[in-house]
Amino acid sequence: MAALAIVPFDDRWTAPAAALLASAHRSTAAPWPDVDLADPEAAQALLADWRAVGPGLAAVDGHGTLRGFALASVPGPPGQSTARVRLAHHAAAPDVTREVYRRLYRELAGRLTRLGRFAHGVVIASEHRTAVAALVELGFGLDQVKGLRGLTAPEPARPSVTLRPADHADLPQLGALVRELQRFHAEPPMLRPALVDQPAVDADLRRAVTDARRLVLLAEEGGRPVGMMLAGPDSRHPATATIGMAVVTASARSAGVGTALLGGVLAWADARGATACGVEWTSANLVGDAFWRGHGFVPVRLTLSRLVDARVARAGATPDARDPRDPPPGPPS
Repeated sequence: MAALAIVPFDDRWTAPAAALLASAHRSTAAPWPDVDLADPEAAQALLADWRAVGPGLAAVDGHGTLRGFALASVPGPPGQSTARVRLAHHAAAPDVTREVYRRLYRELAGRLTRLGRFAHGVVIASEHRTAVAALVELGFGLDQVKGLRGLTAPEPARPSVTLRPADHADLPQLGALVRELQRFHAEPPMLRPALVDQPAVDADLRRAVTDARRLVLLAEEGGRPVGMMLAGPDSRHPATATIGMAVVTASARSAGVGTALLGGVLAWADARGATACGVEWTSANLVGDAFWRGHGFVPVRLTLSRLVDARVARAGATPDARDPRDPPPGPPS
């Protein structure tokens, strides 16, 4: 392992990286495999635009064989703090997975922080347990869970709930439900800032209620909106409908509204020829995590996150580069 070198990713690594990626995702154990990633040609096509992604690194052994790689996306204009390694942009040989991820991230983390990117994320298949453990050892924690399930509808537990597709007249009520959801996510243990781009949310809801490929399902009780689910085609899994947003108002939780909404979404997906349903939820959302797992969603993909203290950027600064708010340096000890 001492001969393992971390070098910049370039064109010569595209084909072997695709082979590593396909091998990592060619699993009969996964109930809903990523079929494109398991195909070497499809995997290579996904890596063809690697130059447009961001910092890329390759782990190469003493024989010049690629043993792992990672490409980090740095979306948005300068000043953004996030960077993400997407599902198709990393893999490692199974016999050296732990060491490869450790060494790749050591180099990648330095490059990302120099770019001012301090919020690091990695999207990874849930069955890649060795890689998940290696990232946890590096300071990452579980943030998001993507789960899938079949379309057998759950037994309705709230017969008094009326379900119907939302329309433009419902947009104010839908917006209010979204704002309630954001406030809920700001509570512990999630503690996510409730910083909603309301115009963008409203625009997406307007598009969704008229998009034939999507469903905005509204739950009402006594003529009052008590919940909603938004669903549409899944971006990765064929013949799968994915729930993009789900909310039940606080006064109606734990009484079957969510189950009724899920049943409506599953029936809609089945009528459109889907064979599975997916949803992504925040792991620290105790209510959501219990609901989705309790309703048969099997985790297939995880997003691990790490937030680096931005003050590390000044740790090695020269006196001229210090933040003017810093106190003057004291005498050497």
